[in-house]
Amino acid sequence: MAEIYSGILEEMTIEEVRALDANVCVIPIGSTEPHGPALPYGTDSFQVEATSYGGTRESNRLGGRVLCLPPLRISLNNNFRAFPFACRMQVSTFMALLKDLVEMCETEGILRVVLVNGHGGNLDVIRAVQRDLAARDGAFVCLISATGCASAEARSVWENRSDHAGEEETSQMLYLRSDLVRRQKVGDNPRMQPGVEVLTEFKAEFVRPWHLYLPTSAGGDATRASAEKGERVIESAIEGMGRFLAELSKAPEGETFPY
Repeated sequence: MAEIYSGILEEMTIEEVRALDANVCVIPIGSTEPHGPALPYGTDSFQVEATSYGGTRESNRLGGRVLCLPPLRISLNNNFRAFPFACRMQVSTFMALLKDLVEMCETEGILRVVLVNGHGGNLDVIRAVQRDLAARDGAFVCLISATGCASAEARSVWENRSDHAGEEETSQMLYLRSDLVRRQKVGDNPRMQPGVEVLTEFKAEFVRPWHLYLPTSAGGDATRASAEKGERVIESAIEGMGRFLAELSKAPEGETFPY
């Protein structure tokens, strides 16, 4: 019986990496930014690491040949700059970093790359990188979110949806790193709306200054968060990502891949 490797690059030896002979590479993208009074700066990175590592291990158990790079813990937080140490780089730097990593994968003979994003502020730029890479022949590059492979049934546990440091992220951190959650400070943090009402009425897109949108750097009601909810979603995401990565790895080669 062939040995099953974890696929977690930073845990493997060079002999194990060669033996795995991966044909899919996973690049987890986190963030280091404020998440209000109850959650740590590393919330996004902890979540994307858990699902990416767990999904990679599961995919290889299912017969995939998947390798996961270490998470990128610093990404885009330009609109967080009013808060202390919202770690960030220029958009052009971030784009160049992602393209360099994809090109490294290509050099290693891997032509299927999965970007797993754990921070909403990265999405537009990651998609721009995908568009930029599409201008040439090279790796197939797709994008999923850290918990995007969780089932609809698992995600139905959320009672108060929030885009930052609300019930969802608090629950996931209670499951993954309860030691870092300041439970006595979990609460309902205000989310501000623009005073110019037509911006909301016509769904105008603009980069929100985070200190004006979320004055505490967290938003939404997290009082019903629980480790049980976090476990349900995280474990479902790991199971789903494992199937996704395994099927992507086992899909046959061809000039028209993935069609």
